[in-house]
Amino acid sequence: MNEQELSVREHFQREMAPIAFTELQKHFAKGILIEVSKELDMIEVALKLHEDDAAAIKSWMDEEKIVRAHDEHAKKWLANDTKLMAVTSAPWVLVQEINTIGEQQ
Repeated sequence: MNEQELSVREHFQREMAPIAFTELQKHFAKGILIEVSKELDMIEVALKLHEDDAAAIKSWMDEEKIVRAHDEHAKKWLANDTKLMAVTSAPWVLVQEINTIGEQQ
């Protein structure tokens, strides 16, 4: 890992934080909210987006491990007052549901 990649990785790690979906609704409305499967490391996804790694992104999209958040996501997140872990890899905002008590990781 080179020094520039490390600093970008560190930037994403510092910026990633929990947030309520209600705070992200404007990003959802703009169509820039991306739901990341719990199978993936969000920092790694943010890095691949930042690097414009089309092969990795296409693979994840084909496997539906990253998807643009849609109405069903929004309805569920609003109904459950869901907290999400979020990080921005401009112009995208990546989100991943935070495990709730009793849910296996």
